[in-house]
Order: sequence, then C-alpha cells, then structure tokens
Amino acid sequence: MEDLKQKLQRLLQSSDWSAEDRTWLLEYLEKNETSALQQIMQQQFISNVNEAEETKEEWANKLLEYIHQKIKPVEEPAKIIRFAIWKRVAAAAVIIMMLGTGAYFLFANKGKRDEIVKTENNNSIKNDVAPGGDKAILQLADGSTIILDSAQNGTLSQQGNTKVLKLENGQLAYNTSGTTTEVLYNTVSTPRGGQYQLTLADGSKVRLNAASSIRFPASFTGSERKVELVGEGYFEIAKNAVMPFKVDVAGKGEVEVLGTHFNINSYSNEPAINTTLIEGSVKVTGLISGKTVLLLPGQQAKLSSNGELSINRNADLASVMAWKNEKFVFQNADLKSIMRQLERWYDISVSYEGEIYTDEYVGIISRNVNISQILRMMEKISPVRFEIKGKNIVVK
Repeated sequence: MEDLKQKLQRLLQSSDWSAEDRTWLLEYLEKNETSALQQIMQQQFISNVNEAEETKEEWANKLLEYIHQKIKPVEEPAKIIRFAIWKRVAAAAVIIMMLGTGAYFLFANKGKRDEIVKTENNNSIKNDVAPGGDKAILQLADGSTIILDSAQNGTLSQQGNTKVLKLENGQLAYNTSGTTTEVLYNTVSTPRGGQYQLTLADGSKVRLNAASSIRFPASFTGSERKVELVGEGYFEIAKNAVMPFKVDVAGKGEVEVLGTHFNINSYSNEPAINTTLIEGSVKVTGLISGKTVLLLPGQQAKLSSNGELSINRNADLASVMAWKNEKFVFQNADLKSIMRQLERWYDISVSYEGEIYTDEYVGIISRNVNISQILRMMEKISPVRFEIKGKNIVVK
C-alpha cells in the first residue's frame, strides 16, 4: 500500500491530478503537520535546481506556484487563494524559499476562511534607509570614551594589567597578564542601527544587538564573573567551574552559567525578558519574585514585567538567533513587534495613521537589505502601506 511520503512524492511529480488527488491533499493540509511535504519539496529543490537552467529563485517560485495551481479550486479566479490552506503549503515551503532567495514573506490571517488577493508591487515607497552595521562606543573606567567603529586596530587602552585591543576583524578583546585585585569597569554600548562583538578577559564572547550595552570588569577577580546587560546579547561563555559567570539583566533578573551558549533579550519596550538556551545549562532567577528555573537546550525563560518567571520548553530558536545570523525571522509576528525590530536596526522612528493592523506575518529576510525591501514585501501581502519621511516610517 502506498505510504504518505510515496503519495506526496507521486503528486508533486505528476502533471495530471484527479479531483480525488486534490481533495486528498487539501484534507492532508487541513489536518496534518507538513514535515513530510517539506522534506520532499527540499529534495526536489536540491535535485532540480542543479539540473535546470532557471536560477534558484526562479525554481523556488515555480515549485511554490505549481502546488498552488494544483490545490486551488478550478472555479476560483487565478489570483485568489483560500489562505487557511495556502498558509500550510507556504509554511512547508519556507525552507525552499530560504534556499532559493534568502527572503520570504507570507501573510498569516487570523480568520479561518478569509480570501486574500495577491497584489502586485505598487512601488509606493519613496526614499530609503540603509541597514545598521558594526558600531559601538567603549567607555573606560576613567569615564573617557572610544568610538570603536572608527578606532584604529591595535592597543586602545591599558586598564590595570589588561590591554584593550581592537583586532584586525574589528572586534574588541581584553588581554590580561598576571593577577590583580583592582576592579576596573568598562562599558560597551551600541546605538540604534549598531551591533558589536567583544571577547572578555576570561575568553568569553559577547555579541551585542542594536541599542544594547554591557558593563563588565576589565579583568575578573574573586569567586565569580559578573556582567550587566541592557538590551540584547548573545553569549558564548568560557568554562570555569570554580568561577561561575553571572549576567545581571536590566536589574530585574540574573542568569548564572558555568560554560554555555545563550541569548538574552531584555529591551524595555518588549513584553518580557527572554533568556534562551542554545547549549549547556543556565539558571535564571527573577530578582523580584526570587523564583529560579533551570533551562535545558532549546528552552526559554520568560520574565514578565510584573516579575513572574515561566519556561517555554519549545522555544523558536530560528527567531531568537535570527539577528545573530544576520536575518529577520518573524513567526506569527504582529505589525508592532516587527516595527520595533526595524526601529532598532534601521535607527528609525515609527508612527501610525488609522486603525492598527492586527493580523500577523511570517517572514524571513536578510538584515543587510535597505528597509524598503522589507516594507515592499509587507505591502505586497497585506493592506498596510508605508511612507518614509527621513528617519520616520509612517504606517497607514
């Protein structure tokens, strides 16, 4: 008897579908997760793109359109789709679009049976804003500052027995020789539209997202390694079993580790402080409630504004790690949450005219494109329109 993967494979390779085939696939997409379909689509993409004359983008779009044409009812207008079904096909095809173009958006409508008209790009957006880049300011223990993105490579300062270096790759590093009891605190801050990476004196690596800062000792002494974070940072902590690493998160929480990889998002305009574990283990404590949770890889601690601490045991790692991987990844993201991310990375302000659009988006796109490319994609699959006025984006 034909199993599920065999049937899906046959349908995707067939040029002539029966009414029964179409009905079966519609029911499959309505009631089942789409991992099997995604695997087959990926296999077809890899095998065909190497043989075809089309570009990866052309072939990816052809595959997506092929499935759309097969499942839509014959009597429907060619450019109208029943979204509840098409969303599941598109979700299965995200990996194809990533391989083909690196950029993909779809509209996630909350209504169960809404029909969405696919519109052409109306080129309504004028002007543009370039993406952010490596920008940061280093504040030394004596209060003096160094603009890191314009500083020359080499030794920037001497903090006690620690040299502060800007490496050839543009990153900041601390190199300690000997021992010391003197504690000299430095701070690295990124503006909106900036990011930066540094290596602390113990070898731990920190990558700061836009509008973030980290305060840390030039060299670690005593029984613990403690830093203070505001905003968002990704940490790769050097192992030291006798000297745990602690992160004070915006004065509201504390993350304690021995050696691990994790991400902390603590922006003040986000609904919660999220600590997401990539590997190893971390202990997260809410400083208001005193509650503590221990995370396993793939889990996320959420510290709400009222101090409540909870665990998401199945965190969306793709979305969490997107900024570090130079992408935006939106999974059922509302308009305002997307615009908050764009504000920080493009150093813009956002204003709204009219009723706030409440439906959600799913999308993947590079952080290295001008903002107009993101806004045009959002315009194409939703009724929202954008206008760029200098560094202000008007959402209509």
